[in-house]
Amino acid sequence: MGGVAGHMAHLSEDIDLTFNEIVSILGKVANAEITNATEKVDGQNLFLSWTVTPDGEVEVARAGDARTARNAGDIKKGGMTTDEYISKWAGHPAENAFTNGFKAVSAALRKLSPEDLEVIFADGQRYVNMEIMYPGNPNIILYSSPNVVLHGLQDFGEEETTPEMRSLTKQRFAQLVKLVDGAVEKVGNENWNINGPKLVALKNIADGSALEDVTSKIKGFAAPVGMGATLGDYVEKVVRGYADQVGLSTDITDRLILLMLNPEEARERGINVVGLKKGLPRELQVTVSNLGSKTKSRKYIAGVLKPLEIAISDFAIEVLRGVKSYFVSDNDQEVARMRAELEQSIAYLKNLQASGDEKMGELIDVQLAKLGDIENVASSMEGVVFEYPPGSDNIYKLTGAFAMANQIIGRARRSGMTEENEDEIDISVIDDEFDDPVVDADYPKTIAIVPGAFKPPHKGHLDMVRKYAARADEVIVLISMPTKSGRSLPNGKELTANDSLAIWKILTADLSNVIVGVFNDPEIRSPISAAYAIAGAVEEREGAARKVEPNISPIPAGSDIILGASTKGGDAKRWTDAEKYIGGGVDGDLNLIPPSETAVAPSMHSNEYIQLLSIEEKRDTELFRNMPSVKAGKDPAQFHASDLRFILAETTVSDIARKMLADFVGEENVDNVLSTLGLSGKVDEISAVGVAGGRLEGPSAPLGSTSGKKHQKEQQNTIIRQENIDLSIVDEVMKLITERGIIQ
Repeated sequence: MGGVAGHMAHLSEDIDLTFNEIVSILGKVANAEITNATEKVDGQNLFLSWTVTPDGEVEVARAGDARTARNAGDIKKGGMTTDEYISKWAGHPAENAFTNGFKAVSAALRKLSPEDLEVIFADGQRYVNMEIMYPGNPNIILYSSPNVVLHGLQDFGEEETTPEMRSLTKQRFAQLVKLVDGAVEKVGNENWNINGPKLVALKNIADGSALEDVTSKIKGFAAPVGMGATLGDYVEKVVRGYADQVGLSTDITDRLILLMLNPEEARERGINVVGLKKGLPRELQVTVSNLGSKTKSRKYIAGVLKPLEIAISDFAIEVLRGVKSYFVSDNDQEVARMRAELEQSIAYLKNLQASGDEKMGELIDVQLAKLGDIENVASSMEGVVFEYPPGSDNIYKLTGAFAMANQIIGRARRSGMTEENEDEIDISVIDDEFDDPVVDADYPKTIAIVPGAFKPPHKGHLDMVRKYAARADEVIVLISMPTKSGRSLPNGKELTANDSLAIWKILTADLSNVIVGVFNDPEIRSPISAAYAIAGAVEEREGAARKVEPNISPIPAGSDIILGASTKGGDAKRWTDAEKYIGGGVDGDLNLIPPSETAVAPSMHSNEYIQLLSIEEKRDTELFRNMPSVKAGKDPAQFHASDLRFILAETTVSDIARKMLADFVGEENVDNVLSTLGLSGKVDEISAVGVAGGRLEGPSAPLGSTSGKKHQKEQQNTIIRQENIDLSIVDEVMKLITERGIIQ
């Protein structure tokens, strides 16, 4: 069980279930005998608790969301105040969803009596888990109106949870739902609906072939162990067969299986990967690590049970076919929209596959094999959630085609696919349906860490982050503390960590899975050390996460870690000692992916930038002569922060510098970046001719080459003499020259 709420499992993930029990549950679903099924919604998660002051005045004491209140560390420190919560989401693409949804539910709860609030929330010990669905910031499903859906109430008091306490908490949640279900709260110009869980009347599909097909597939899959065996028994049989094949002893195999299937008991008995590997040959040590480490064990078990997962998924598709979401006004229209985006996403990813992106190829092959026909996207509902048996606290989900569509559409969006409505809707996509946005905050993820001083950040940095954002669930851009000497622009303007943070927010506005923060610890100035701190041992990274401003959630145990590196100049070598620190050491609770395997190719300046610089070279301008990369004998076609600092200062006197700045930060971001740094961007004098017919003219000699004044004059004359000159541009230039008094 992971996260604050615990992991909401697919039936194929509960290794304690027998195959007979799974068939029985699916039979009850097919016969519509599951009467407690509720709609699983696709939104933004929020945890919230309240306290009541002695005079009876109600105040928001603790609030959380999918990023902060779904981990134990956040709960321990008491959560965030209202101001802290609002501040956290300022400038985020999903700001309106998180803040307005919070305001709506707060307004609804504020109308309850202090007595009810105190009883329900136990003076801040209980948190209500809810989902925000905002049409302005959808995930995959576009809901018709702003809604908040309450999922359940959880007790985080210091006492050990008992069945009696769980029963009482359920009663208090029922009380809360009765009081607020159906409430409508106005936030700004929008009406927000507050809802309890919405029951789903399942269709009776027992007469169809779906139940027969899934039962047949399960019986065939379970044949090696029998229908009375558990999924864990099946996994154990597979592991023992493999262990025998590679030569692991029975004793080590027994302990390894316990570590895989019952890690808590294994820990109590002192069984861990380090101990199991002692004395083994190198190849067997690798085998033990691949099976026993938390992340790899999870993936291995999922792989073993994959045929069962697919069989149940096919069944779920038929269960949900045509079922309408309570929160979507036109089911057919929404299904058509999702199918259209899915088709677009598949085409986009196949193009990436054709260009050599093997990861995209693997994703497409796996997900399309599970999805089958696009027509299987046949419901505006993500899925259903149900407790079985009733009163057991065992919560399961059936999600059908949504899981595959979520994977494909999410990866396409994150890889750069644009939509017609992209300028209207900010997208926040969960890459893996198993890492469910409602309940799985502490479930293992793939997290990329890109640390640096970033004085200031530029497109070269951004391109690296984009590449990792397409591969990882989450990218943490970590701005280290300034060096003792600091960094300044040539005009004397000092660049601060907050300046870097502000520019990063501008550059990453469209990247919903990128988190940017300043590592504020005067004792740790190195970007490398900062990365090791937030990805270190459990205790260390919980404290380090609080040192990042704004605060980030601690990295969940079992996560795969990517450390940002370029393929240029052996950059990955700076992470040589990473295994000593990530997760607390070689056998820590995080899985380090070798930086040499994840390093990305560096970006280069555009042809337009090179053409501009070449023109300045031909003119022998101070801009070219003083360019730091040119003066240092470096390649000016590569991105250099020193070049950017120089160009930023030059924008106040040079049109060419301003055009070159666009290559560093994006043309659309030039004004915002200049404003952030307190630079006007006003040009004091005209730059020389360099544009003909609206096109930049290319260089006739290599950058950095020497040429005399006569040659430069000839080159300028060549540039001016163009057969395709746009006369309107010439007229505008001449008018501007006259106005400035250069020509009388």
